[in-house]
Amino acid sequence: MKTTRSLNLLSAALALTFTANAADITPADPSAVALTKEETKAIAEEGFIYGLPIVMNYAVMYEYAVDKNSGQYKAPFNQINNEARVFTYKDTSVITPNSDTPYSILWTDLRAEPIVLSVPAVEKSRYFSVMLCDGNTYNYGYIGSRATGNEAGDYMVAGPDWKGETPPGIKKVFRSSTQFSAVA
Repeated sequence: MKTTRSLNLLSAALALTFTANAADITPADPSAVALTKEETKAIAEEGFIYGLPIVMNYAVMYEYAVDKNSGQYKAPFNQINNEARVFTYKDTSVITPNSDTPYSILWTDLRAEPIVLSVPAVEKSRYFSVMLCDGNTYNYGYIGSRATGNEAGDYMVAGPDWKGETPPGIKKVFRSSTQFSAVA
């Protein structure tokens, strides 16, 4: 429901922004060339395509880590939630979660400082994967069997503004391009 509301707000904002005929708008700079209606429409479409994943990702983060009354709430920022069940049709925050995969979900707030993720050793015959996804929905890293191996290790996740030294014992530093990041 809140995701739909977020999408409707984004659509309305874009519609209001580009309702006027661009050819009728006088540019502040007389030497500037006014956009045609087709150019304005193309820019609006590109903005919508660019902004949609960010708005939808924010809606999921809000339901999972902020709004305790959402019905989809998992845990506050920087606290892991381990789902003891697989997702069903009633889990509506994420469009298409796997229905055969148990999830552990962590929304990180990297504004104050990085966080350290510690993973245990996993048997070589087992597969595991930890996805790191920034606020722009870009998967910027993986910890797991294929990416880092099955050995135990400490990995640091840092936000875009962090400038400190890497503590001893950290196997790898992952950099999120946004201050909030999902770990699943």
